[in-house]
Amino acid sequence: MSDLTLIAEDILETMRTMDEACHAMKALEAAHRATEAEDEKHDIKQTLHEETNLAAFDVFRTKMLDLHARLSKLKVVLDNEEAFAVDELVDAISMANTGHRAEYRRTPRMNE
Repeated sequence: MSDLTLIAEDILETMRTMDEACHAMKALEAAHRATEAEDEKHDIKQTLHEETNLAAFDVFRTKMLDLHARLSKLKVVLDNEEAFAVDELVDAISMANTGHRAEYRRTPRMNE
């Protein structure tokens, strides 16, 4: 798989994650509005609802942290295109000569 394909897949995954995040935030907002509209008498139900919202927010936050890590790696590669190309060439030469990739790189590997 080429690096351009990996970059394109990262961009598509970013778009999917942002879409999921948007849906999660809309669900959280709707749940918050529903909670506010309910009677104050249902404290137990409200507590369970808040715990569910916290769990949904934790999932959302985890996805956003993963997305941030992928985008940071992608930004480093795009900011250093020449160094990335040289690193990939060195990896290919090392793989052909020694059977493993080069140990040292100036840019991150996209497929890790």
